[in-house]
Amino acid sequence: MSSKPAAIVQIDDVGFKLIRDVLRTAGLRGVEADASSDMKRDALTFLTSEFRDGVRTKASLLEALTRRSRPSTVGARFGRSSKEDAIDRWRDEGGR
Repeated sequence: MSSKPAAIVQIDDVGFKLIRDVLRTAGLRGVEADASSDMKRDALTFLTSEFRDGVRTKASLLEALTRRSRPSTVGARFGRSSKEDAIDRWRDEGGR
């Protein structure tokens, strides 16, 4: 016996426009976006998956994207990276 994989939900033109709009709103689409190509691609893959799982509104997709990226961007929001924090701690402890 073999089981058939679940049917893949096709994304129509309206769905693609919605995903593009969410990416643009989040600053992850277009040449003016500060995000790297990898970040843009990852966000597109994530939003496509969310859309296929039934998340179909701009607000819900933005919320899902924000929730997903929150832990990885905490340092970036404050303009600091963990490496910078480690260097500061090292200097505070007498490093040169």
